[in-house]
Amino acid sequence: MRTQRECERTEACRPTERGRQASPVGRSGPRAAAVALAVVAALAAGNAPALAQPAATAATAATAAIAVPASPAAGAEGERIHQALSSSTVEEAIDAAESHKGKPYAWGGTGPDSFDCSGLVQASFREAGVRLPRIAQDQVNSGTRISYSRAERGDLLYWTDNGGYAYHVAIYLGGGRMIDAPSSGRRIGERAVTHYNLAGAVRL
Repeated sequence: MRTQRECERTEACRPTERGRQASPVGRSGPRAAAVALAVVAALAAGNAPALAQPAATAATAATAAIAVPASPAAGAEGERIHQALSSSTVEEAIDAAESHKGKPYAWGGTGPDSFDCSGLVQASFREAGVRLPRIAQDQVNSGTRISYSRAERGDLLYWTDNGGYAYHVAIYLGGGRMIDAPSSGRRIGERAVTHYNLAGAVRL
């Protein structure tokens, strides 16, 4: 059975830059320990150079220590997450997707002549005035996840490997039908929903 796994390959559906941990600079040893002790002594005596003096007051330090939770309306790279889109906006996005029927799938394609799965979704909703992130996983994170049984026209459908990263997205049309950019060698079009690895739907 042919799967959709290649629809949005690893390079497109997973972030290429992971968070980096700071690594120690310089070498440790007796000399480094002596320098550190000298700096601590200078700070304690108030004789450290101006640049080494603490810049923040206790109040500002306390404020800086408070973690600010991420806004639920902020998606990847600051994209706006749109909740409860109007039916007219949904229909506009679907019309935009349907206007691309017959165009070829191309990995990394964002239009106007070819698309990959998330490129089609992004472009279609953009034409309806809705900004979505570029890649499948971030698009899935841009709304409320629901089960496929609750999916409505205009919701996004997504596929994963065992609950991992989303590797494919499509726009649900209702009645067990969807429109998507399927995979290499195929073209954008409407077809029956593929249930293999289907993880659920997303309400935007």
